Amino acid sequence: MTIDPDDLQSRLRVLLGLQGEVFTDEELSHTAECYPRCPGKERWDVREYARRTGVGAREYRVVRGGSTKDVYRSAEPVRATAVGSALNQLESQEKSELPDAARKSSATAARSVAPSGSPDGRTRDRE
Repeated sequence: MTIDPDDLQSRLRVLLGLQGEVFTDEELSHTAECYPRCPGKERWDVREYARRTGVGAREYRVVRGGSTKDVYRSAEPVRATAVGSALNQLESQEKSELPDAARKSSATAARSVAPSGSPDGRTRDRE
């Protein structure tokens, strides 16, 4: 998925707000910056990791498929789950919009290409 970082940030803010979560500009900006580094088509998931600092501390990371690259990290599983859910919803919306756009562009391209032959687009049989 290729989504403009500014567009991603604003759309994430809306989707997270619908879930009742409020994220800072810094959190959203960081997630938008990390997003292009995590390509793929798999769904986003939340994984639990032991933090490097603090005894027994846990960290929840939003990752795609089997990747270890994350787009978001939090000590709160609810926040990480909200980001994963919002990204899955966002990409699902993008996929459902793609076929319509692709159909429109291919129909436009088909109309703009006239068959070879006469200037008005009709072909003549030669005898």
